[in-house]
Amino acid sequence: MTPWLVLVNPYAARGRHARSRVEAALGNRDVPAEVTEVAGLDALRRTVARAAAERRTRFVAVGGDGTVNAVLNAVMTHQWDSRPVLGILPTGTGCDLLRTFGLGNRIGPAADRLAGDSTYPVDVGLAIGEWGRRYFLNVASIGATAAAAAASYRFPGWLGTFRYVGGVAASLPGFRMTEISLEAGGRSFRGNALTAVFANGQFFGGGFNIAPRASMVDQLLDVQVITATKREVARLMPKARGGHHLTDPSVRRFVAGEVRVETAEPWPVEADGEPLGSTPLLVRLQAGRIRLKI
Repeated sequence: MTPWLVLVNPYAARGRHARSRVEAALGNRDVPAEVTEVAGLDALRRTVARAAAERRTRFVAVGGDGTVNAVLNAVMTHQWDSRPVLGILPTGTGCDLLRTFGLGNRIGPAADRLAGDSTYPVDVGLAIGEWGRRYFLNVASIGATAAAAAASYRFPGWLGTFRYVGGVAASLPGFRMTEISLEAGGRSFRGNALTAVFANGQFFGGGFNIAPRASMVDQLLDVQVITATKREVARLMPKARGGHHLTDPSVRRFVAGEVRVETAEPWPVEADGEPLGSTPLLVRLQAGRIRLKI
């Protein structure tokens, strides 16, 4: 079997010495792998392009959710005779995607999952805006949650999952609610809102169970519009961390394969924690586009 092409992000939080730790974990488990560091998006794209030309289809992203997103987008720019396979070895500030599958953020147990042939076909989201196109595996959002994701980069990586909470504290006071118009699966919403979330996976923001009913294999996005005021965020956040917020009167939930949203004022957009640009936004789900090895 062709060895895994293991792509290490040396800039991911706690990524120092990640290559040696990954090589040791895979070597101890006799997992055939070619481990390489990719310092920046250009290097990542070149490495994946060479692999595509060689018809290699087995990739491992080493880092956090941002690294997984970068590898996903590099892979999705190519045409494949068979669906590519993506494994994950977490070394970043956190990997919320793995939480959907009940997995933690330790390299050893994740390396165990790379053995064997079984894979898990999953849906892939595609966010489209005036800024371009971006694939995502986990969650995209607009509004206050996207502003918090952008603000979280101001905080040091050693804070881990607490970076997002810091991002909320830093961005929320200056954030402005606005009227949004959203169409999802034949249903619509129009009114003032704080944020809107488009979930393929269940967790984001360092462990918030934002979409406890989401599935990555049902060809549907779990869409939530949150109309809570900024003063109500402190009350709603503990509910969202435990996945108990769906019955809150400030939460409107939809399921759809495609969502269109416009805002009265430009709102920030993020996907898998990565800032993208501003609204308007079109989000589509593409069924079974990639196979996860988890």
